[in-house]
Amino acid sequence: MLALTRRVGEEVVIGDPQSPLGILRVVEIHGDKVRLSFDFPREVKINRRELAEQKAKQAREQGAQAD
Repeated sequence: MLALTRRVGEEVVIGDPQSPLGILRVVEIHGDKVRLSFDFPREVKINRRELAEQKAKQAREQGAQAD
């Protein structure tokens, strides 16, 4: 795992810097909440962890029902 410190307006480039997969930008910070901006191609799926886990669980359940 990579942990970085960024300030508002600073970015993290994901992938090759010459042709990045996407860019993550810190938009604002209020107390313990950080607002992020993701600039990725539309085909790249981005989910909050809890939503990703929920979708994975539903997919497993649907797969089990198909058997």
